[in-house]
Amino acid sequence: MQYFTNSKNEKQRLGQGGYAGQPLARRFLALLLVCFMGLALLPLQSLAANPTEMTQEDKDAIARAEAQRQDLNRQTEELAKEQRRIASEQKTVLGEMKQLSNQIEDLEKEIDDLNGQIKEKLENIEVLTGDIEVKTAEVNQRNDYMDQRLNQIYTDGDLSLLDVLFESTSLTDFLTRYDLMEKVVENDADLLNGLRQAKAELEEQKLALETAKIALEERKAVLDLKNTELSGQWAKQNKMSQDLAQDLAMSEAAEDELNALSDKLVKFIASIQAKYPTSYMGSGTLGWPVPGRTKVSSPYGYRIHPIYKTKKFHTGIDIPAPSGTPAVASDTGKVIMATTYGGFGKTVILDHGGGVATQYSHLVSINVSMGDIVPKGAKVGGVGTTGVSTGNHLHYQIMINGKTVDPLDKGGKYFVSPK
Repeated sequence: MQYFTNSKNEKQRLGQGGYAGQPLARRFLALLLVCFMGLALLPLQSLAANPTEMTQEDKDAIARAEAQRQDLNRQTEELAKEQRRIASEQKTVLGEMKQLSNQIEDLEKEIDDLNGQIKEKLENIEVLTGDIEVKTAEVNQRNDYMDQRLNQIYTDGDLSLLDVLFESTSLTDFLTRYDLMEKVVENDADLLNGLRQAKAELEEQKLALETAKIALEERKAVLDLKNTELSGQWAKQNKMSQDLAQDLAMSEAAEDELNALSDKLVKFIASIQAKYPTSYMGSGTLGWPVPGRTKVSSPYGYRIHPIYKTKKFHTGIDIPAPSGTPAVASDTGKVIMATTYGGFGKTVILDHGGGVATQYSHLVSINVSMGDIVPKGAKVGGVGTTGVSTGNHLHYQIMINGKTVDPLDKGGKYFVSPK
């Protein structure tokens, strides 16, 4: 059996500072502070209609906020990278812990089996010990009896022979009696030898059992040592897992702040749309944003977060697809955001007029610019995994008058369908 060790992985993590809890915590706190600042700055984000339609005051406010927004995006992107690293580390550590647990379980089963065999050998040794004691007593008894008989023959000597002679009624009777005496002595000797042989065989069996028991105990000692080593490795991995869980909790708090930014974003879009109202410019029917990719990996609404394993509200739907797969405009609209936006990563938002907007996030690339009029079905970017993301997918959401709606709800006025 080959046993798992993670010393190399552990050294690599420690060398990278992956589990340096306090510095990581400080970085997260700094990022949270930046996110909080972002909440105050968001109404000044460059999420607006064509600048020529704005007042000078709005133009100046957007210019002042742009540099600060870029810094916020860099910080939140760093958070996203840190979150992905932690998630990867956690997955690796949990995999190593599972492997160690399986090995420990196998070892404990083997140790239990050895304990059973040792117990069985001890019981057999105990039985044989009792049998040997019985045979020893029988040998001693038969030996004493034979010694007494031979001693009597030796002591009486010719007298015994004369007794047999005088008691015999004839020569034939004498010979018969004499032969019987010899057979009695011979029989006693045979019985004694048989008992001695049986005792010797029992002692050989006992010795074999004791030898086997010693071998089992030596094997058990080796397994106990290996079990102790693996349990120590598991304890170290468990400590790393707990540290990572604490880091993830910090990351989760940061993402909560990003969600707050998202809420601000939705409200600000509504305010921009209200300030610069336009009629709905699309066809009235929204198209599926990733043609040929019909699977939805995460629906709208509350869900168990794929990283934090806690209940979170998901403001859109996730559509998995390979990196670079075209993400297209659901309907004709004006680009009011085409930039990196915190945990959403590279994001495009289209204003379709009439209070309707659609968002395309976690893009690997952006193919449109601020103020562009994008026709329905045109590529806005490539599917990716930027921002707080666990894999290549498009986060797609629909906003109506500042509120997100379920993109798959066919009962609503605006929805999408993969068919």
